[in-house]
Amino acid sequence: MTNPTGAYHHGNLPEALLVAVDEIVIAQGLENVSLRAAARRAGVSHSAPAHHFGDKDGLLAAYAEQGFTMLADSLETAAIEAAGQSMIDILKASGAAYVRFAVEHQGHFQAMFRSGLDKSTYPELAAQSRRAFRGLKQRVEMLLQGGDDAADADVVAAYFWSIVHGLSSLWVDGALEYMFTEERPERIVDGVLSLPFHGGAFS
Repeated sequence: MTNPTGAYHHGNLPEALLVAVDEIVIAQGLENVSLRAAARRAGVSHSAPAHHFGDKDGLLAAYAEQGFTMLADSLETAAIEAAGQSMIDILKASGAAYVRFAVEHQGHFQAMFRSGLDKSTYPELAAQSRRAFRGLKQRVEMLLQGGDDAADADVVAAYFWSIVHGLSSLWVDGALEYMFTEERPERIVDGVLSLPFHGGAFS
């Protein structure tokens, strides 16, 4: 995703600083992100991050917001690419896209869910996080149309979100490969996403 040197020469400085944050999180962990570290890695003055993001939390909030935006876009793309298939297949495609995003953007995934940021302090971060969840909920609502009137779309969406988020966390943390050493994580994910439909939970 990034230039390994992290040196900033021209172009969009805020974007360059977010790239630097991504490199730091992947290489050293979320706890090692700081304004000075991001500036040093991007090759800019120590005052540059504060000018654009205020403080460390502001920098992490922008990075997490970027992640939620990317996740929401990924879910929308998955739904578009699965158009014409059954709603079950579209929802499964969205779930697989969620897991794939977490695996391919592990730094963002950490910041989005493990940074401890107060989203109420950052309206754009809150808006993008709601947008990502709203994409999953809309697929669930469409799936439930014409089904059991007693089904609560919020509860079912939270249930499905719990499944895909749990799978994402287990994969990112290495637990899937550790516990199922003879299986490909992709096969486990596909099988788990199919279980609720076979069991009638979403019908």
